Amino acid sequence: MGTVFFELALTFYFAGFLLSLAGIIRKKDDLDRAVFLLSMGGFTLHTVYFAIRYIKSGQAPVFSMHEAISFFAWSILLISLCIRFSYKARVLNFGVILIFTFMFVSAFFPRNIPFIKPELKSLLIDIHALMAVFGIALFSMAFVFSVLYLIQERAIKFKKFGGLDRILPSLEVLDKINYRLIFWGFPIYTFAIVLGMIKYINLLGFHFDPKEIWSFLIWIVYLTIFYFRVKEDWRKKKAAYLTIIGFLLVIFGFFGINLLTESFHKRL
Repeated sequence: MGTVFFELALTFYFAGFLLSLAGIIRKKDDLDRAVFLLSMGGFTLHTVYFAIRYIKSGQAPVFSMHEAISFFAWSILLISLCIRFSYKARVLNFGVILIFTFMFVSAFFPRNIPFIKPELKSLLIDIHALMAVFGIALFSMAFVFSVLYLIQERAIKFKKFGGLDRILPSLEVLDKINYRLIFWGFPIYTFAIVLGMIKYINLLGFHFDPKEIWSFLIWIVYLTIFYFRVKEDWRKKKAAYLTIIGFLLVIFGFFGINLLTESFHKRL
């Protein structure tokens, strides 16, 4: 249902991906407007795709690997656009590369609408799933800005100018955006976990599930980052490295736990 909108969105993202790569390689901004327009076109089509699936199923479009990865990509684009407008930073190109990569991956998973069990079909579960994926998207963008920060910091430290530093924001701006992404991502992810645990315990009682355990581990890592960043004991480089470690845990949880273990989430 609505697959044509997914294919069209993927096509727009692919065009944006190619132009983004060209702009980064050439280290020029003359293609930025075209990337922005393609991104907005893809975002609109992508949103329509989700709306159709929601109308058809009556549930949040995040309950299959295809839906979850696709919504993850959609969330990254939304965050990238917000950063573009809020900070006037030229970072959309990097976001579009990530978006197309995950959209491309999602295209290989079955696109049929998964109808979850009646006892799980509720607004609580929908909010839990949507916020969990959106929180992970915020963490993923924090990873992107951590990498960009380290690239920019290294260029300044060794005085190797003329590379990506020409198109990247200042270290201060990169660190500020990273901080804001963690600042919003951690509470959203925490709220998602709490909602999920409430429903999970109501259904099954206390039971150890691989997905829940890994989610809690991720939560501990980002709690550490969040705490020290808010206290301003950790700034910049140290926080960037730990954010990268957190992202690796997130990606393994997103793909590895879902695909390699018998988690409750796979039996929805």
